Amino acid sequence: MTTPDAPTAGTAPEHLSTVTARLDHEIFDLVALLKAGEALHDELDVKRLMRLLIAMIHERLRVDEIAVMLHDSDTGFVVVEVVDGLPEELLGSAFPAKDGILWRMILSGERISVVDINGEPRFPNIFREHGLRALQGQTWLPLVMPDQVVGLVSVGAPRPGETITASRWKFIEQLAGQAAVAINTARLYQSIAIARKKLDRSLHQLSMLFDVTRALSAVTDLTRMLKMILERAIDAVDAEKGSLMLVDELTDDLVVLVVYGLPDKEVERKINEGEIECKRLARGEGVAGTVLMSGKAIRVDNTDDDGKFADRSQSRHVHSILCVPLKVDDEVIGVINITNKVKGGVFQDEDEEILGALSDQAAVAITRAKLFEAAITDGLTGLYIRRFVMHKLHEEVKRAQRYGNQLSIVMCDIDFFKRVNDNWGHPAGDAVLMDVAAILKSSVRTDVDYAGRYGGEEFLIIMPQTGGSGGVLASDRLRASIEALTVDIGDDKCLTVTMSFGVAELSLDTGDTVEALIKRADVALYQSKENGRNRVTLHDGLTGDASVADVPVADVPVADVPASEEHGSADFV
Repeated sequence: MTTPDAPTAGTAPEHLSTVTARLDHEIFDLVALLKAGEALHDELDVKRLMRLLIAMIHERLRVDEIAVMLHDSDTGFVVVEVVDGLPEELLGSAFPAKDGILWRMILSGERISVVDINGEPRFPNIFREHGLRALQGQTWLPLVMPDQVVGLVSVGAPRPGETITASRWKFIEQLAGQAAVAINTARLYQSIAIARKKLDRSLHQLSMLFDVTRALSAVTDLTRMLKMILERAIDAVDAEKGSLMLVDELTDDLVVLVVYGLPDKEVERKINEGEIECKRLARGEGVAGTVLMSGKAIRVDNTDDDGKFADRSQSRHVHSILCVPLKVDDEVIGVINITNKVKGGVFQDEDEEILGALSDQAAVAITRAKLFEAAITDGLTGLYIRRFVMHKLHEEVKRAQRYGNQLSIVMCDIDFFKRVNDNWGHPAGDAVLMDVAAILKSSVRTDVDYAGRYGGEEFLIIMPQTGGSGGVLASDRLRASIEALTVDIGDDKCLTVTMSFGVAELSLDTGDTVEALIKRADVALYQSKENGRNRVTLHDGLTGDASVADVPVADVPVADVPASEEHGSADFV
C-alpha cells in the first residue's frame, strides 16, 4: 500500500539535483565574493578600486553603462568620479546630498529603480537640474556603511537578450557592501597620506625657514644676503634660475641686484658686481612690475601665451615663472623672480607657498640689513664710516695676531682736494669724492677687504691676509685707476685728480697695536705727499720715526710729473 505523501518513483533524484545546483551556485557566489572582497581590500588607490568594482559588475550583470559616484562630505555633493561606456563629459557632474525622498532611499542602502516602466526618471527635477539623465542609469546601488553614504553605482539597462536575476542583484548588493568599506578605507588612507605629505612639507618649510633665518641673522652685508636669499629660493622650489629685484627709492623702479643660475657665469658675475645693469621695470611693467604694483604673487605657466612678459627677446630661455613680492608692513620693497623647473613642468601651489614663506622672512632681513648698512655707510661716498671701519680694524688685528696671518692697511688722500672745493665749489668736490669712492669700492676684494671714509678726502683700506708688498701692488693699481679717472662736474666740465697712498703692515712679533699701525700708515702717506704726491709709500719700520720706503709710481717716469706745487692737482681735461 502506497503512502499518500510518499514521492513517486524518480521524484527524489530531481529534487536533490536542484538543491545541489542551488548550493553549488551559492558556494560559487560566496567564494567569488570572498575573492572579490580580498581584491577590493588589497587596493588602496580609490580610482583603481572604483574601476575594479565596475569590472566586477560588468562581469555579473552584463551591462554597458556604469558610473561610480562618491559622496564628498566637505562639499555636500555626490560627484561622478568614474564612468564606463558613458561620455567623459559626465565626470565631475554632481547633485546635492540634501534631505528628501531620494536621499533617504540612498541612506537605506537598498537598490533603487530610478526610472519607471516607461524609462522616465522617477526624480525628474533632480535629474534635469544636474544632468543625471545622461548617466543612462536605470538602477542606483548605494555604497553605504552604517550612518554613512560612501557613494553609489549607477547601472544601465542590460544588454539585449540579457536579464538580471534576483541572485545576480543579491551578489552585486553584497559586493557593494564590501566595496563601500574598501572605498572608505582607501579614502582614509589617501587622506592620511595627504596629511602626512602636508606635514612633511610643513616641517621642511619650518626647517628651511629656521635655517634661512639663522643664516640671514648672521649676515649684515646686503649683497651677500641677497645672493643667499636668491640661492635658497631657487633651491627650495627646484628651479633653474632667478633674480632678486629691489625698488629704487629715487625712481620707484625695480632694479635687478642679484641673479643666479645663468648659463653664462661671467655675465652673472658682472651683473652681481654691478658691471652690467639690467633693464629696469616700472610699476605694472612685465610680471615683476605687476607683482610690485599688486603686492600679489603671479605664476606664469607659459610665457609665450602671457602678455605680461616684458622682454620678448629673452622669452625663449624662460618657460614658466613664479614671482613673489617682498613685503614689509604691506609695503612691497622688491620681488623674487624664479624661472623654469629643473625637471620641466610648471610651478605648483606648494612652490608658491614655500616661496611666499621664505620671502616674508627675507623681506624683514633685507630691511634690517639696509638699515644697518645705512647706519655704517657714509651717505655721500657709499663707503664705511670711520667708526665702523675702525671697529673692523680692531677685529682684524686681533684675528691676525691670534692666527698669525698677515694684515696691511692703506691710508690714502686726494691730492690738493681743497683746491677743488675752492675753485669749483663743493658740488664738484662731492662729485670727485663719489667717483673716487666708487673706484675704491669696486677695486677691493669683496667680503675680504674694507674701505672706509676716514675723514674729509682721506680714506682707510683694511687688507686682511695681505703683506706690505701686496698692499703696495694693490695701492698702485688704485693709484693708476684714480689718475685715469675723469670726473664730470657739470656744465660740460671735467676734472682729473690724483691720490697719494701710505701702506703699513702689522708686526706680529712686537704686539703691534691699532694705533701704532695707523700712525705708520699715516707717516707713509705723509712721505708720499712730501715726495711729490701721486705715489705709494710703504712704511718699513715699527715707530713713527723709522725710515720710510718710497715706491715710485709704476710706469710713470718722474720726469713726466711736474715738480711744482701743482703736481697732482685737479686739472681740466
